[in-house]
Amino acid sequence: MVATHHVETPVGAGAEAVDRMRRRAAFWFGLSGLGALIGSGIFLLVEPTYYEAESFGDYISVVTLSGVFVATGIALAILWRHPPVERGSWFLLLAGIGAAAEGLGNLLEDAFDVEAAVWAFLGGGVLMMIGLLVAGVVALADNTEGRWSGLFLLFAVPGAMLGFGLVMMGFSWLLFALWIASRHRGVVVALLAATLPALATATYLYL
Repeated sequence: MVATHHVETPVGAGAEAVDRMRRRAAFWFGLSGLGALIGSGIFLLVEPTYYEAESFGDYISVVTLSGVFVATGIALAILWRHPPVERGSWFLLLAGIGAAAEGLGNLLEDAFDVEAAVWAFLGGGVLMMIGLLVAGVVALADNTEGRWSGLFLLFAVPGAMLGFGLVMMGFSWLLFALWIASRHRGVVVALLAATLPALATATYLYL
């Protein structure tokens, strides 16, 4: 008989503590997702000189985008403590560290002209992508209901590359926050359905 891997369901006070931690993760995912969509809107409407920030709009764009990645890092670090799927959970932490590094690197490089910070931005983005990709694939291969978390992680991978990827990550994190709070399969369906209008909107705006 082949042994199956699953996450034991905590009971009593332990269950309450896990639920509380997951709700915190959901809050930070939701905050990051909302910030990603708002940041994308600012970038399209204000058209800031992002890489050479000078005006108020430029700095708002830089700070918003940096905050999105730092919030993502916090969310992933919290989720790592009580992951939906235990296997591969260390990659959630790796992705979280990468996201935080990308956000801080972005802030230092574009708001404070620290040229060396570009390496934190680029390296953090790579770590974030690798962590989300591996954690997502491993989660989908699991045989528990937590496997659906893998879809949200995979849909957020392009976010590290900015542009339209940021829109995808925004939708994914908002719906992931709802899924964490409700564990309802309908939210997974909503994620899949949201990709079509998101793709159409991004094609119109970015091309």
